[in-house]
Amino acid sequence: MIRLVAESEKGIISTACDNQRLFVVSTVAGNIHSNRRIAEKWRRAELSGAAEHLLVSRTEMDKVRMRRKTDRGTDVGIILERGTRLHHGDVLGMKEKLIVVVQMPERVISVIMNKRSVGQLVKTAVAVGHAIGNRHKPIAVSQGKIDFPIQNESEMEIFANLMPPGVKLTVTTKIFVPTGEVHQHE
Repeated sequence: MIRLVAESEKGIISTACDNQRLFVVSTVAGNIHSNRRIAEKWRRAELSGAAEHLLVSRTEMDKVRMRRKTDRGTDVGIILERGTRLHHGDVLGMKEKLIVVVQMPERVISVIMNKRSVGQLVKTAVAVGHAIGNRHKPIAVSQGKIDFPIQNESEMEIFANLMPPGVKLTVTTKIFVPTGEVHQHE
């Protein structure tokens, strides 16, 4: 077990057992996808080799406490306020370290409904919503399709059997970001 010895103003904690340092983060500095100034700083850090990536799964993004290593081996301890959620592209630290949260890609089914009359489209949408919602899957809706993550390939067959006629399913690997608040059982 590692004992904590000293904490500095920059969020760095020294460990007694192995002289390694734990970079402790309690706030998110911003996001490279929504803040141009931070995106530019991140771009410069990547070009100079000073940028680090912290891989986190989508289901771990809701955790307020976790400990992970970056792609460069920096030990990071995250202690966020309750209710805070990490997002793909969040920047942790801006002074001593520049670390960006990278959500791990996952297998995602895309549901595409064929163009039909409004009545048929509503019936199909309700059936699709029921099939996905009954399994408490988070969804993302965009550009005429519904995306949701799966944990293994066997789910593709299950959902293919549950979908009404005229619905096309495709599986891709990508970063999945749900639309709105999510209540899920994964």
